[in-house]
Amino acid sequence: MELPSKINNNGKSIKQGFSHSRNGDLITNRKFTALVIDSDPFIQILEKAILESQGVETQYVGSGIDALDLLASGANFDIIAIAWVLPKMNGVETTRRIRAMGIRSKMLAVTACDIEREKQAFLDAGVDEFIEKPLTPEKIASILREMQNA
Repeated sequence: MELPSKINNNGKSIKQGFSHSRNGDLITNRKFTALVIDSDPFIQILEKAILESQGVETQYVGSGIDALDLLASGANFDIIAIAWVLPKMNGVETTRRIRAMGIRSKMLAVTACDIEREKQAFLDAGVDEFIEKPLTPEKIASILREMQNA
């Protein structure tokens, strides 16, 4: 499905739309970027692969401190996926600090914790969505469609 072009704030035309990969996954023609913040190397690789399967250029870091340093250096991301359990500073506090920096990226709390109190703490800190692990290609495709149409 192809969407019409839009004009960005520089007056240049941006081609927008979606296409599908060979396995049917949604891929957006707009290049989105993502940061995965998770201390588990397996989850880092898994979430990076899921995001990249949807055409999202992805980086990952293993702690909130590393994320804050990367963002403070000027790195920009359309999506930030963050875990609850992180070394030195948990995901909620990291989220608060990211928002305090003025960063408006779409933030996703991706965690195995589904206790309402923990969910509310993440939402209060500034995440846009709370996603119970595992992150799936279908969920990312839905988020990308929403972002594409915004």
